[in-house]
Amino acid sequence: MDHSGPHLDTTCSPSQSKNGSPEHKKARGRVRGLPRLLAINSLVCGVEIVSSAAFTYIPPLLLKAGYTETVMTIILGIAPFLDMMTVPLLAEWSDRCTSVLGRRRPFIMFLSTVLLVSLILIPYGPTITTIITGTNSSKINMIILAVGVILLDYSYQALFNPCESLLSDLMATAPDWEQTRGFTVYSAGISLGCILGYLIVSIDWSSSGFLIGSQEQTAFSVIFILFLPCLFLTLFCAKEKPYRRTINLSMQPAEGENHLGKDAASEKDLLIVRKSDTEVVMQDRMTVLDLTSDVTIAKDHPSDGGYESGSSESEETAPLILPSSEMLKWRLFCDYKLTNSDDLPQILKLPLDTWKRVTNAPTVLRRLFLSELFGWMGFMCHNMFFTDFVGQYMYGGLPDAPEHTKLAILYDEGVRMGSWGLFLHSLTACLYAFCIQQHIVRLVGHRTVFIGGLFIFTITMAATIISPTVTFLNVVTALSGIGFAALTSTPNMLVTLYNTDRQLYLWDDSNQDGSEERGLGTDVAVLDTAYFLSQIVLSVCMGPLVDLTGSSLPYMIVATLTGMVSVYCSSRVVFTDRHLKQLRAGAF
Repeated sequence: MDHSGPHLDTTCSPSQSKNGSPEHKKARGRVRGLPRLLAINSLVCGVEIVSSAAFTYIPPLLLKAGYTETVMTIILGIAPFLDMMTVPLLAEWSDRCTSVLGRRRPFIMFLSTVLLVSLILIPYGPTITTIITGTNSSKINMIILAVGVILLDYSYQALFNPCESLLSDLMATAPDWEQTRGFTVYSAGISLGCILGYLIVSIDWSSSGFLIGSQEQTAFSVIFILFLPCLFLTLFCAKEKPYRRTINLSMQPAEGENHLGKDAASEKDLLIVRKSDTEVVMQDRMTVLDLTSDVTIAKDHPSDGGYESGSSESEETAPLILPSSEMLKWRLFCDYKLTNSDDLPQILKLPLDTWKRVTNAPTVLRRLFLSELFGWMGFMCHNMFFTDFVGQYMYGGLPDAPEHTKLAILYDEGVRMGSWGLFLHSLTACLYAFCIQQHIVRLVGHRTVFIGGLFIFTITMAATIISPTVTFLNVVTALSGIGFAALTSTPNMLVTLYNTDRQLYLWDDSNQDGSEERGLGTDVAVLDTAYFLSQIVLSVCMGPLVDLTGSSLPYMIVATLTGMVSVYCSSRVVFTDRHLKQLRAGAF
């Protein structure tokens, strides 16, 4: 049994030698304090507060509004589909973003704005309808509720990509032990957000004396207020510096792209450069050009995190020396790519591009993708529908029963009790991730912790099916938090590990030739695709299955089965270079 953690080579690879300045070497060894890690991960905590609280109410709200189980799951599947199509594209844009705010923060600000708008639409839909139309139309209320749910679902899930990439940028130059701590804090932040979110919905606000409108309106107002300081804390503490792109000498124009003719390329002494900071010297048919300020012929260097790019103002970069004819080809090739790039065809090809992004991903990422896919199918089936399961199956209530009737009261009590179970689930995950997981990793390694966590989750889901009492149900639900902590920390750590030496771990990457820009955010997006796809599959299958059986028990049965598959898939994930050698030899 392998008891070692991931082997992280902190030495610079040949491709990184140009960053071997004293400042860069110092950056690789600097220590990120715990307060800064907590501040950077505060947004993740805020996002989880919103998602945990909101999605405890959203299934009951949709059912009470008049939607069936099938339509409800379809609505919940629209946003993951949009996320799966667009988040990889947003990740590529963030990898190449040259905003003065950094690479990740512009996307964080935009998606956070969408999330805040959705928090207003969902609880205050009837009020908005009355203001706009002058009447309280139930159909318009249903439409506004569905739109708000889709916007909330889309924005909160899409926010994880820039948040994960932001942390990975910071951890990319950190030693092994600090990477473990960084992603442990990330996992703990998620769990803490879940704790606060489920605690908010577990409180009976009508009896607390603090009630703003209805129970749902009060809860949504509270999470709206709590999200704002989490957002601002991350934006102010994650001080990304503007990203500086660097040239990739191995990149050549693809066949057919330089269609401008031989005449242009044969102009030996003619080079037009419209950059005020660029110096051109013509000597013996050779061109000396400083490319550090020329973003049009730049190539993203995947090993540079957003925290390292441009970190030294005094860093000197040697000029690139090329024959003038070759230099002109560079200029014409890049001008062609810029003038012929069109976002609309790219958006239309998103489904196919998403499929290719996963199938063409390196082997280690594909294996991690499968483990994430089935793992998240189990957890989402449990976390999203657990309160509905408790309200209907354990308490015998009905979500569409007339208000104030016995069945409606039983269902609401079941939802609140289910919220307490999810609260204990998140509390266990937070305490385990923050206080215990690091010590167990040192003893048995990341692989055992990851597989063991998913195995514990599978056992607890099986126990949920045969749970005789609500007390026993909440106990096993609390234990399932161990698996949640493992699933939210280990995969991101592995992606960072793979990016520390892309030529070693991503040896079969089809983009190694530089034909397409691929960075850390793109690799994180592969895992995000698994997260989104898990919800799409559930939205297609679970609603009709529940309507067919007339019971909410299938939620927990599916969670158990997908958990079993995730345990098998996780046993084939590459954690160390020894696993990698076995994989390349066909023995793993």
